[in-house]
Amino acid sequence: MLVPLRVLIVDDDERERIVLRYLLEQINELEIVGEALHGLEALMICQEKKVDLVFLDITMPEMGGLETAEKLRELKSPPLFAFVTVKKDMAVKAFEMGALDYIVKPIEQKRIDKTIQRARFQIAHWTAIEDMVRNRVKDRIDFILETCKDMESYSNRLIVREKGKISLVNQPDIIYCESQGKKVQICTCRQNFMSNYTLNALENILDERYFFRAHQAFIVNVNYIREVINLGEGSYILHLANCDKDIILSRAKARLLRNKMGIT
Repeated sequence: MLVPLRVLIVDDDERERIVLRYLLEQINELEIVGEALHGLEALMICQEKKVDLVFLDITMPEMGGLETAEKLRELKSPPLFAFVTVKKDMAVKAFEMGALDYIVKPIEQKRIDKTIQRARFQIAHWTAIEDMVRNRVKDRIDFILETCKDMESYSNRLIVREKGKISLVNQPDIIYCESQGKKVQICTCRQNFMSNYTLNALENILDERYFFRAHQAFIVNVNYIREVINLGEGSYILHLANCDKDIILSRAKARLLRNKMGIT
């Protein structure tokens, strides 16, 4: 089923409007959204309503058909326009302006039918192009999002170089990092790595949502904190899951950790 073509009639001669309306009413899937006596009125209607096709007389008071056509083209959603006129010498100018058709009065049903067919074809063509562009934009956005996911997945890994080998360590697998002289040991659920990172460098690389500088010599993954034990005199101990390491906290660090974990 066709979507009704929304048409506007613009002519200062009432008899001509009656004839054109009658011919248009014989066409299925077509809606006449209004009639205008001159260009200004036509522009107002096109701004207020969705109009697919405007039939324009050339000679009208206040604003003629050619000037009206120019103004229609400036609208945000410009309609198609076709001239219906007694003038026979303006066709070249009309088509140069982008007119869909140029109909010389008196008009006949077959001639109007042909114009409507052209309008439907043009709108279908535009719709197809819009759908194609929309689909391509969607495909591009999907590609970018997928690329971002891949990049996020890659950035969520820590590159560890040791003994001529490069390891990619998933950050969620890291339990803690411990400074040991000039190197830093990275402890994970499966194995430990001895890296050339400094703790300060790791503090900038690791995801700050999950990693906490618990001590001058330790960074811990808060997801592996099993217990926080108060030893008194402002000292605390962290018990970590999946390992035997206990980490001492100062009172200030314990307060920062509680804030990070939302513990009141």
